[in-house]
Amino acid sequence: MPELSQEKLQLLDEIKNLSPQMREIASAIFAEPELGYQEFKSSARLADFLEANGFHVERGLLGMPTAFHASFGSDDGPQVAFLAEFDALPGLGHACGHNLFGTAACGAAVALARHLPSGAVHVFGTPAEEGNVRDAGGKVPMADAGLFDRMDAVIAAHAEGRTILKQQLISRANLEMDFTGKAAHAAGAPEKGINAMDAAALAVMGINSLRQHMTPDVRIHGLLTDTGTSINTIPAFARLRYGVRARKPETLNNAIERVVNCARCCAHALGCEFSYRHSAHSYYTMRHNMPLLRAFAANLDLLGEPYIEEVSSSYSTDMGNVSFKAPSIHPYITIGGAQLVGHTPAFAEACNSESGFNGMLLAAKAMSMTGYDVLTDEELRRTSRNAFENLDDLN
Repeated sequence: MPELSQEKLQLLDEIKNLSPQMREIASAIFAEPELGYQEFKSSARLADFLEANGFHVERGLLGMPTAFHASFGSDDGPQVAFLAEFDALPGLGHACGHNLFGTAACGAAVALARHLPSGAVHVFGTPAEEGNVRDAGGKVPMADAGLFDRMDAVIAAHAEGRTILKQQLISRANLEMDFTGKAAHAAGAPEKGINAMDAAALAVMGINSLRQHMTPDVRIHGLLTDTGTSINTIPAFARLRYGVRARKPETLNNAIERVVNCARCCAHALGCEFSYRHSAHSYYTMRHNMPLLRAFAANLDLLGEPYIEEVSSSYSTDMGNVSFKAPSIHPYITIGGAQLVGHTPAFAEACNSESGFNGMLLAAKAMSMTGYDVLTDEELRRTSRNAFENLDDLN
């Protein structure tokens, strides 16, 4: 096994010294879970930690009150960014590990800043990654604004039951489709009403019929909501909330069009008015940068952490949008065993456990070491940039 360089040993020492504070921050964020764009305490804890360690911090980035950009170093030379998530899930709290891995990103950045060889290290605090709040996906406006364009590497890590280099993530859109009819007494004058709930229910059946004609990578799932409270009144309004997922953005767009057309036709068939909107930013699939992933894997080898090269999944994340703007990686680190499944009570329990803290520290170590590689290895920067620019198909 290759030996750790003196420089990387120094990074590991920094993570060790920071670990009590990192555990404290991760536990505090876990204890007070906050939903997307409401992560005021969680975001402040991470931003304060970075500011106390010499980072210049810009808060309220792009008008998002809990987003931030922290930087340390010079605009001249190579640039490395770590991304920190901190939102929780409704009802489950931190059942996705953001309390751990947002803290890991900040710890990695502080360790690297203390031994910065050149250039700069950045941390972007990215709110609302979970797709359960309106306009979810804080990384999307950041990517659209060009904040990642000049980065030589953008590095994020995520909690998982196993340590995995590469998950085949897929694109995703959230839709709200509204049906507006006309209220009437359901027994006394039903002929005067237009039933929005029936139109929406018909649309559900129509959308279900679409599935057999979709490619295997497409996922369509949703809810019928807001249909009224009185059974003796014809519902004048109903809403469908649907998620649509697909491997490639162009496949996603085609699937969205077919779902919306189906719902619109069902609305018109029953005489309802129809409208729809994207209730969250569309998430793109992940363009994995293989030179950066190989560097990350080499550092896992140095740390003695076994990993799985690649798995297929139907997960989605706004990190995919970032990967269309700069060389990016999004590996997964184990927090307690292959049996763990995200977005469950058991996963939440692991996110405030000793195994969870160990995964957080492992991620911080591997992230800081990979950041160091990017800042010091011109060949790595060249090959990762070439891979980014020449990636015609999604790997």
